[in-house]
Amino acid sequence: MKTPEASCRREWLEWIRNLERRPERERSGLQFVEGVRGVLHARDAGIEFHTIVLSEVLLTNSFAAKRVRQMKRAGVRVERVTPEEFRGISVTERASGVAAVLKQHWTPLREADPRRGLCWVAVGLVRSQGNLGTMIRTAEAVGAAGFVFLGRETDPFDPAVVRASMGGIFPLQLVRATISEFAAWTRANRCRVVGTSPAATASYTEVPLEAPIVVMFGEERAGLTDDERAACTHIARIPIVGRADSLNVGVAAGVILYEVLRRRGTLPAFERPDVRSLAGEVERDRRAGLP
Repeated sequence: MKTPEASCRREWLEWIRNLERRPERERSGLQFVEGVRGVLHARDAGIEFHTIVLSEVLLTNSFAAKRVRQMKRAGVRVERVTPEEFRGISVTERASGVAAVLKQHWTPLREADPRRGLCWVAVGLVRSQGNLGTMIRTAEAVGAAGFVFLGRETDPFDPAVVRASMGGIFPLQLVRATISEFAAWTRANRCRVVGTSPAATASYTEVPLEAPIVVMFGEERAGLTDDERAACTHIARIPIVGRADSLNVGVAAGVILYEVLRRRGTLPAFERPDVRSLAGEVERDRRAGLP
């Protein structure tokens, strides 16, 4: 693994840039996150840090700079770079001045508890990073335990996915499994597996959603594969009264996940106890102009 001590600075910066590419992320087992919110969400979720990359010139907000200093005192490695160097690794339009290289946080399927949290989400191929990030953000918002990624086609650690999740990816457990492994896991744990399809006869308001439950979403255009449908115990549709023939998968995920939460009827049991303080912190960040 290249570090500033092990090779020249230019090679180290190039290595960080390469984390934008999936082969390097998979080879190293690392991911790249940029921006104050993402870095702080990762810290709060207990994600293992490899390095914080800091441009003190670009990171002008005193509140954010204080948080980075606290993390350094706690033992997180911080490497300072020039504004030009930071812009060279930035994947956003406005370079925030702080980014981090983090360890990917995968959970083995055998350690995933289907009774944890509100529910689990399973996806195969999701082509749009923005859609996947939205689904992850929504799942975390309702108190889902995690995601099961079926096969290897979808990469949740793509920087665009992480960015679209607004930090929601970090508290979630992430599992990768084959469809057969997933089906065996759900059967062994007696899970309801609810998939969605415009051709289903039952509305999402009519299917049972009791725990333990996994909600499954298919590829944006083709929907669920035959194997994915076979792994479902129920298939539901989201009614459409206009001319559209389908919904965006991120929107569909929001509809179903909030129906699971509503149906459970015990919202306070799933709402995080620190949600009010978190909301206050977000408001302070907004007023401070944090990215």
